Amino acid sequence: MKKSLLWLLIMLLTVSMVATFSLAGCKKAEEEAAPAEEEAEEEAAHAEEEAAEEAVEEEEVELGPEVELTMLNYLDITSPEAKGWDTVVEAFNAKYPNITLTVENSFGDAYHQKLAALAAAGDLPDVMYLWPSGRSIEIYRNELTEDLFPFLGADIDKYTPAAVAPQYDGKLYELPITAGTACHVLYVNTKILDDLGLSMPATYEELVAMGPTISDAGLYPILMANKAAWVMQSCLFSALVGRIAGQDWIDKVITGEASFTDQEFVDSLALVADLYETGLLPPQSIQLEYGDSPNLFATGRSPFMIDGDWRVGALTPLLTAEEQADIELAVFPDITGQKGESGSTAGVASTGFGMKAGLTGDKADAAWKWISFFAGPEAAEIRFLGEGMIPNYIIDLSAYEDVKPLVVKRAAFYGEVSTNTAVLDSVITGDPINLINDGLQQLALGDITPEELAADIEAAMELMR
Repeated sequence: MKKSLLWLLIMLLTVSMVATFSLAGCKKAEEEAAPAEEEAEEEAAHAEEEAAEEAVEEEEVELGPEVELTMLNYLDITSPEAKGWDTVVEAFNAKYPNITLTVENSFGDAYHQKLAALAAAGDLPDVMYLWPSGRSIEIYRNELTEDLFPFLGADIDKYTPAAVAPQYDGKLYELPITAGTACHVLYVNTKILDDLGLSMPATYEELVAMGPTISDAGLYPILMANKAAWVMQSCLFSALVGRIAGQDWIDKVITGEASFTDQEFVDSLALVADLYETGLLPPQSIQLEYGDSPNLFATGRSPFMIDGDWRVGALTPLLTAEEQADIELAVFPDITGQKGESGSTAGVASTGFGMKAGLTGDKADAAWKWISFFAGPEAAEIRFLGEGMIPNYIIDLSAYEDVKPLVVKRAAFYGEVSTNTAVLDSVITGDPINLINDGLQQLALGDITPEELAADIEAAMELMR
């Protein structure tokens, strides 16, 4: 379209120049120029028609058989990110008007429970939001979804290699939408720290020492919405285990070469308990709904918020560009005796959509159209500009102007962290991960000791190794 518009502009300028020079000449020249002007105008009109035709072509409206796709989508419809989802769906509907999306949205543990129930009943939707490993592993083990490698074909070169690496059993069950996900980010409001005469802590001890000053100012020392059991495990505890015990230990505990009763893991649990005991995490944090933190953080209720990198998408609509300039993305400070790398976070390969096994013909074609569209350039651009998601699909991000400050900082964050360690629910499933999730809340309430919880987790894990 850009080339067509440029050609049209050139033609219009040519017509204007012909008219200008004609007026400067004699009557004879005007008479000679008149046919030329008419011819130029006809060419301009023709060029405009071609531009309009090309515009229609560039919209890439694809017509085909009428198909309905049922979908289970992972989305909190009350979150700011929901606006980006609506924009993506509108773009898909415009491109594929023959495909009707029948969408059911769910979020958090409710989503995983719903998906598991549908799988057990043999009633999976046509397409569903999936994780590369842990959270969706039972779906893959039972071969309930299609391998997407045959659909992807040569287009695999259009995606980040690490993001389209083989998943369970060497297959690709979901097409990731980003190059990766950092599940642990420490969001820092530097203006609040400056106003309180504080600076970014380098160690956990320094963070603890800051607590009373922050509390005395009437603020939460750290914001973290822990009512949903998965949040603490995914967004902080996994990073603490990776930092205190190290990735090698995580690999060994899965195979049984290490034990959850090892001191490294007990110390990780103890640090969570200490966060509550010191008041860094107020007791009411386990009553905060997951959607509460961004609004509280954006309104200056705390200098720190712990969440995943995706929360940039929730914060950007709530903060002006000037306010975003005061926000930094960091990780939990160093911990005495840690065996993992300083500056590490916990991350996973990205999530995305997959399709139910056994789809054929028009239904399979429509399912792939949605999956590839959702991970492809149009949807990637929408998420990058609106939420700061760094896409799996390879596009030149430097071409975009006026990118929001937090989006830029999110992109820089990935280059600043030293390494990613495993998010526990990506490598541990079943009763052990449920015990970890629920046990972290029990620690907050003082209903269990770190040693007791570690022993319970190890006992459950022994049954699965």
